[in-house]
Amino acid sequence: MKVSTLMLCFVVAYGNHALADDTLPSEFKTAYQAYLSAQQSDQSAYPFAKKAYELGSALYGPASDNTANLATNYANELKNKDQNSKTERYDLFKRAYDILAINHPENSLALVDALTGMANSASSASHAIDLYDQVIALAKHNNQLKLAADIQLDAANDLAYNFHGKKYLTARKYLAQADEYYMQHLPDNAVERIKADFLVAAFSQGKRQYNKAIERLNRIVGVFDNALSFDHQAELSAHSKLVHLYELKGQRDEATKHCIAIAKMVPWKEDQEQTPLYRVPPDYPLNKAKQGRSGYVQMVFDVSKSGFVENIKVLKSEGGTAFEREAIKAMEKWRYAPRFENGLAVVASSKVQLDFKIGR
Repeated sequence: MKVSTLMLCFVVAYGNHALADDTLPSEFKTAYQAYLSAQQSDQSAYPFAKKAYELGSALYGPASDNTANLATNYANELKNKDQNSKTERYDLFKRAYDILAINHPENSLALVDALTGMANSASSASHAIDLYDQVIALAKHNNQLKLAADIQLDAANDLAYNFHGKKYLTARKYLAQADEYYMQHLPDNAVERIKADFLVAAFSQGKRQYNKAIERLNRIVGVFDNALSFDHQAELSAHSKLVHLYELKGQRDEATKHCIAIAKMVPWKEDQEQTPLYRVPPDYPLNKAKQGRSGYVQMVFDVSKSGFVENIKVLKSEGGTAFEREAIKAMEKWRYAPRFENGLAVVASSKVQLDFKIGR
């Protein structure tokens, strides 16, 4: 769950105050305690946040900071439960903002969470940018430069993935500003730097700037190798993306290093199917396409100790040898993490079916 530093401070301070206040109705205290407990145990806090908001609204009234903060909590949990709840979330954040804007000066940090929530749930990219610019300026006005950078990173991620690149240049601007701040002020192993590296790599790959993407992903791998003593999903993701990028560049030996690194990190199970790290779709035979013919090819093959596909054999097919030929040509380019047994890479057999279908 994503909650800003300010909101975390509120949860702790308000939670202790509310639970210690004997004048509060027990039903509200129970709901709020359940909300706090669910957050701490990584359970879904949505039903408890909703209940606390409903009870708290009636308890504190429509003009209270407490009502605003409970609305913000509820909106954050609603996002975790339902990514398609933008309109409802926006309305909750807007209600919180309207309350806080009356109760606090226009440049108060108390407005940050509500404004950021409104931006993240805005229905259009342009409206989101207006709100992000407002809250970034507010953070900078209060000399909260780390907070401003965090919001810029969130804004870049939001615009890139939730609005299908409609404001690509603005998203890149936000990302560049956040990235610059992080590089100057945060240590190499800071979570924010790793998040920024992933996003820079994604933007670079989208522009086919493969070397830049590879540089950032290798930095992530280096951080985990040198500064962190545990394996992490982020490291696995970085290795996987590097396999893909090196294969795109034709640097198969470099890709091999990361295939093996993944294999060492992931324990194998006896019944586990190997999943390709890099795949190439087969070309559709021109004569079959002209005829509107469909088909499939089932194959068995070996994954070598380096993750290459070898010894491909057709088990069953439909549609003719042209499909088989193209299926084999594609499979020869695929990459896998090799299977490890007793700390050593071994050759393993696997199966796959490639389908050839003409869309109608």
